Amino acid sequence: MQPLAIMSFLWIVAVAAFVALMVYRGHLTQHETDELFLSDADESSNRHREQEEIVRRVNKMKPWVTSTGGFAALLTVGIIGLEVTRLINSIP
Repeated sequence: MQPLAIMSFLWIVAVAAFVALMVYRGHLTQHETDELFLSDADESSNRHREQEEIVRRVNKMKPWVTSTGGFAALLTVGIIGLEVTRLINSIP
């Protein structure tokens, strides 16, 4: 296989994974509220625990979102670079 075909396939996989992670993160943060829990008595409340769980899940996803987005960006630059060098080499 040609390098461009391999990189294109990897790019499709990386972008699909990135979009899936972004949709999932958006779904999680949709249920997050902007409430402020001031007292310790509120810590035992169910809403406070739900908010902590949402924040924990979103923070746990952050490295995955960053790495897949960065990988997709690097592949984009690589594909563009391959195409530019191919076009430059085809000029007589």
